[in-house]
Amino acid sequence: MTTRQFKGGGGVLPAVCNVLGIALIAVVVALCLPLTVPRVFGYEAYEIVSGSMEPAIPVGSVVYAKSVEPASVQQGDVIAFTDGNGVVVHRVTANRTSSGEFATKGDANPIEDINPVPYGNFLGRVDMSIPVLGSFMTMYASVVGKVYLLMLLVCGILLNVLASRMRTARRRRDEEVMSAVLDGNLGSVLEAREHSASGAADGREAPAPVKRQRSAASKLRIAAIVVLAFVFLSSAGVVGYTMWQYYMSDALYNDASDRYTSDRDNRTPLQEAPPISIDFKALRAENPDVIGWIYCEDTPINYPVLYGTTNEQYLHTDYTGAYNIDGSIFVDCDNTNTFTDSNTIIYGHHMNSGSMFACLENWKDQSFYNDHPIMWLLTPTKNYKVVLFSGREVNAHSDLYQIIKEPGPRMDALLAEALEESDFTADLSKYVPGAAEAQ
Repeated sequence: MTTRQFKGGGGVLPAVCNVLGIALIAVVVALCLPLTVPRVFGYEAYEIVSGSMEPAIPVGSVVYAKSVEPASVQQGDVIAFTDGNGVVVHRVTANRTSSGEFATKGDANPIEDINPVPYGNFLGRVDMSIPVLGSFMTMYASVVGKVYLLMLLVCGILLNVLASRMRTARRRRDEEVMSAVLDGNLGSVLEAREHSASGAADGREAPAPVKRQRSAASKLRIAAIVVLAFVFLSSAGVVGYTMWQYYMSDALYNDASDRYTSDRDNRTPLQEAPPISIDFKALRAENPDVIGWIYCEDTPINYPVLYGTTNEQYLHTDYTGAYNIDGSIFVDCDNTNTFTDSNTIIYGHHMNSGSMFACLENWKDQSFYNDHPIMWLLTPTKNYKVVLFSGREVNAHSDLYQIIKEPGPRMDALLAEALEESDFTADLSKYVPGAAEAQ
């Protein structure tokens, strides 16, 4: 006697879909866990964007800080605290409980931090750090990153639903055959199927198919698949369109650099002449609102500078006047368009693609500043070597965003504050004659 075992589900394709679906869902969960689970235990996560704590905590790491009693912090502990502009992670060199403050120092810094850290600015003690994770967290904390995660999650769910549907369909077929075998009607079943398939070919009328009543659960699954497929396709469309915009913007500005800039020959580092020259005649023929070009060697900063009638004009408009996700680098409309005010505010987006002014955060690292101490601002009438003497991250309502037309006490106070609060230390004597005496 020959027997046959009927296995419900089965099949390689459903298994592959199921494994891939579970893997994608696991990836999403794994990416979200470092942000969500530590908070359950009272930790806050911070990304390290400067090298002041290297090599112990490299740039791109994520540190986890937990609130503890300030008096319990020991010398040598790493703490997170605010300095008025952002969050700083440095090591404690002394805990002055009598005065309620910490003395701190970055491991890579030669001297202690100038200002002590009051207990009121203390955020928590750093108990753990994970290298590289910060780069991923930054990516999926953005809108585009969240869409990517949603796409992965939807793909995982759809693959699992598809695997379930395929297994259910195969199980039903096997159950039909098993039922026919048990009833002794297998031949009739096969004959009916053959008749149904060949009836039209020999002119005979095929028997009317038997309609299977769909259950409520089956209808719900179909509806869920349709909704998830719509969400997936919509998310894929948003991400694809955004990435396409990034690509087109980069291509546009790369083309502008190729068309309107040219390298100077026989130049040396940090010389008085700018490393590039600009064809402003051709550039301004395309758009007379172009008033300059900003450039920093070995960085993405290599863009025309625009001047509009409002600060919204070039927020999402490129130098050709067309919509652009990156917008333009532009001067505050309350400044003059000749760079003759005591200070000039130049705006640029922090793009997730790394374009425009996104790389400005790199100047938090002293070593990066040492390699990039100057920028160039070229105009149709005059070229400026911009010596970077201060850099820090501030909020959108900072007092630094004030335009001062003439030199005087206000400008002196602004410069003094900027110099004192800088994330890097500048040796201006290398680039500005007489700076050492002035300091």
